[in-house]
Amino acid sequence: MNRSILAIAIAATLGVSAGPALADEAAPTPAQMEAAKKAFAEGKKLHDKGKLPEAIEKFKESYNLSKNPLLLYNIGLTMEEAAMDDLALYYYRKFLADAPQDAQQRGTVSERVKVLEKKFGSGGAIATTEPAKPSGGKTETKIKPAGTYSATDFQHQIVEAAPPGKPLDVTAFVPEDSGFTVTLYYRTAGEAQFTQKPMKWRYKELVARIPAAKMAGSSVQYYVEVKDHAGTVVTRSGKSTSPNLVNIEAGASPRFYPDVSDDGEVKTSAADVTAHDEEDDPLSKSHPKPKTDDTVVVQPTEPGPPGTGFRDVGSTKFTYMKWGSTAAAATLVGAGVLFMIEAGKYASSLEEDSTQCGAPPCRTYDSYAADLEKSGKRFQTLSNISYGVGAVATAVAGYYWYKELTAKKRGEVKVSKSGSSPETTSWVVVPSIGDGFAGAGAATRF
Repeated sequence: MNRSILAIAIAATLGVSAGPALADEAAPTPAQMEAAKKAFAEGKKLHDKGKLPEAIEKFKESYNLSKNPLLLYNIGLTMEEAAMDDLALYYYRKFLADAPQDAQQRGTVSERVKVLEKKFGSGGAIATTEPAKPSGGKTETKIKPAGTYSATDFQHQIVEAAPPGKPLDVTAFVPEDSGFTVTLYYRTAGEAQFTQKPMKWRYKELVARIPAAKMAGSSVQYYVEVKDHAGTVVTRSGKSTSPNLVNIEAGASPRFYPDVSDDGEVKTSAADVTAHDEEDDPLSKSHPKPKTDDTVVVQPTEPGPPGTGFRDVGSTKFTYMKWGSTAAAATLVGAGVLFMIEAGKYASSLEEDSTQCGAPPCRTYDSYAADLEKSGKRFQTLSNISYGVGAVATAVAGYYWYKELTAKKRGEVKVSKSGSSPETTSWVVVPSIGDGFAGAGAATRF
């Protein structure tokens, strides 16, 4: 399916085309319209050059100035192309809510929303609240009396995985008039102490960033703490003794806002109101229909290649370790069972030798009996070793299967061409030893 960044024609008065989003807002001034057209043209050029984060900022600037809901489609489309699917889902939903019912992109956006909602399961990850106004224009909120709100009014979606070398924006929500103070605590591999960072407002949600430099190693730990007016802890998501764990994985989707700095501040840029070439202006009212050369064709993007390490799901090393540890576990447990059976046979032969002439002990302990006992002990030792090493191999195999299954559920790996998948072929083998018996248990998920 081909998708396009539209060259949009905006009428002189936006009160009609903007729909419900402008019900309580004044129409843009001519100066704002000129700035919006300039921002859109710059965004399109940046998109053509592959500078997607910068293009997104320009498209958002154009939307904030013009309030034309059709620009939400451009923003969402470019975010999806930049692998920021959770944010794209938010803007697609806002497009469906604000755009005219006869907008030609409505069908395409509805299909993308279904795909992304299926990917995220519960309807999206980060951007689930609608921005009302830029943070720079946030009005003073009257705080309600203490006791009005409780721990149940705090919302936070735990982050399970994020890519290395990219910032991670942790988000939360509390009522704006609650007066609650929300703080993020995080630490990375090798750090004993948590770094404290206050969560700041970005539109209708709270955001704090774990910098890209800290997103290294195998994982990052964090917890979120909420306090009331008096400094009393209201609730937490995780705590210092049992923090939330973010696995750092090469195939994970990025989770950060392009307009947020490392300090958690929302970046805002003033629009330059300058004249520009009307012939190159896709927002100009003199061009009610887009030209062919004004349309940017955006091909659907595939997930990036997996990492190459032993812990990178989808890599050759990961596959070798997964199947190698699985085969080793099955082989060792099976060998343990066989060795235990052999040890049992020698024990039976020793007992039979001692009772051949009647009530035991009627036969002396000779070299034959000594050989039987020695061989039985040797097989018993081999059995115990096989079970022990097999248990370790089983744990390793279980780790690799679990890692692949969770990655598949998040949409980071695909089903192989043969149609098999980890979910249909995952086996777990567990050794079982008891009084008078030895064996193994196996389970598979269909």
